[in-house]
Amino acid sequence: MSLRRPVLAVAAALALVGAAGCTADSVLDLEVGDCLNQSDLEGDEVSSAPAVECTEEHDAEIFGEHVFSGNDYPGVEAVQAESQETCLKEFESFVGLPYEESALPFTMLYPSEQSWDDAKDRTTLCIVISDEPLTESLKDSKI
Repeated sequence: MSLRRPVLAVAAALALVGAAGCTADSVLDLEVGDCLNQSDLEGDEVSSAPAVECTEEHDAEIFGEHVFSGNDYPGVEAVQAESQETCLKEFESFVGLPYEESALPFTMLYPSEQSWDDAKDRTTLCIVISDEPLTESLKDSKI
């Protein structure tokens, strides 16, 4: 049995940053079902990541989202915890297996305090990752 990297260790490296003038590939425009490349999600803050057709080669896919309520940023730890809880719940309905039984890890793009305040961003995106290049959706893949 192999050990998984904890979700929060991966999530802590990513923060969603938006700007008032969003680019065409803004992460604020991404939605559940969009396929991506993990290399576009690298760094401490991610502001743009182009979606690709799921029939094109990719290695990541958005499988869920969590929308926060309230006007005040709850803090990074609270955002991560609430986001992880939602992503764990959404994982099985998308992939077809509980996270604990799946070979696939996931990560999250969550709002930073700056994107919360400047772009009114309140959404975490749950992203399943594949070690192998894909040319189809991971929905119901049971991997």
